[in-house]
Amino acid sequence: MPIRAGNRKTACVLFVVVLAALSLSAQSVPARDIDDQKTGQRTGHTESFEELAQRAQAALVADKVPEAIRLYERATAIQPNWAEGWWHLGTLFFDTGRFREARDAFGNFLTIEKKEPGPGFAMLGLCEFQLKDYPKSRAALERGIKLGLGTNSVFARSVLYEDGILNTLLGQPEVALQRFTLIANQIAAAHPESPKDSVLGDSELLDAFGIAALRIPKLPADIPATKATLVRSAGRAQAFIALQDRVSADAELKQLVAQYPSESGVHYFYGVFSLKEHPPLALDEFRREIEVTPSHTAARINLAFELLNAADYDQGLKYATEAIALEPNNFVAHVVCGRLWLALNNTSRAVQELRIAVKLAPGSPDAHFALSRALTQAGQASEAARERAQFQRLKGLADAASR
Repeated sequence: MPIRAGNRKTACVLFVVVLAALSLSAQSVPARDIDDQKTGQRTGHTESFEELAQRAQAALVADKVPEAIRLYERATAIQPNWAEGWWHLGTLFFDTGRFREARDAFGNFLTIEKKEPGPGFAMLGLCEFQLKDYPKSRAALERGIKLGLGTNSVFARSVLYEDGILNTLLGQPEVALQRFTLIANQIAAAHPESPKDSVLGDSELLDAFGIAALRIPKLPADIPATKATLVRSAGRAQAFIALQDRVSADAELKQLVAQYPSESGVHYFYGVFSLKEHPPLALDEFRREIEVTPSHTAARINLAFELLNAADYDQGLKYATEAIALEPNNFVAHVVCGRLWLALNNTSRAVQELRIAVKLAPGSPDAHFALSRALTQAGQASEAARERAQFQRLKGLADAASR
């Protein structure tokens, strides 16, 4: 579950386990600061840093939150390089709903902790989420995920969940589905005696799955009650997909399409599911989605790719150009449009579209690869070679990250 203010027991478990993973001793201070500790008294203070740190730890263990906060503030003021103190202070602030102060404390923690900063970035992201700075929250959460979250499954689920719902909100539902699938796999692994029942019994996860699968750019808390059943049904279907039970997923999706034929996202969801095994059905579902949701860019992009594969270039180009008109900054739309122009032997238009794609997404291996092919066909060998080199470099990085 996501961490929420006031959830004292959850927060305690999180910081205790994460601190253990970080190898931060609750009874010690950084070795580099020992000399400062011995003389670390400020005017007006009668207690040394060591004494304050011990009292702060005792107050923390006794769950005397206001006192613990006050003592950790005093101790970190004397010894600002005390990573453990900033961690505890940030967690205490977070747990009491003081999210701005928590964010600042974790920011200080991250300036010090270099060995395993992943949990710190994750907590920073959770603070930004509570402060409703969603782009900053997602960036911090994803950096934490990349660097590693430690071994606490409760903490990992919280971070993956928040990152997932933010990716849905901010227009990256495919990334969200990856995050939620990881959570589903964790739940299944923790309940080997009944993995499917355990995943399907998690209503919070099902709703998050459903919102992402239907590409609804909202947070779960903002879904109206009138959409609750639709979202939950879609979530069940996506959960079966995550569990690799395609038979059950197909049955759920057929029922979903029958019950909600006029709801946005339903036909697209079934179309994506059908792409691999039933391409003609997928094309029909994408076209139905466009009838239901005329502004649906992703349905057009998928149609364009499938028509490219089927050598129906003119029809594919129609959908690709419509997608670009709807979302000029969607680099995938420019990639498929460029590839279609290349298939039609219009190399100048192909290079033009693919240059735009690379400019919009310089980190995309596919965009560089497509541009390299278009440049080769246009006779621009040296630039094509540079694009191929970029493709190989980026693909190597992506392959290494996925291992």
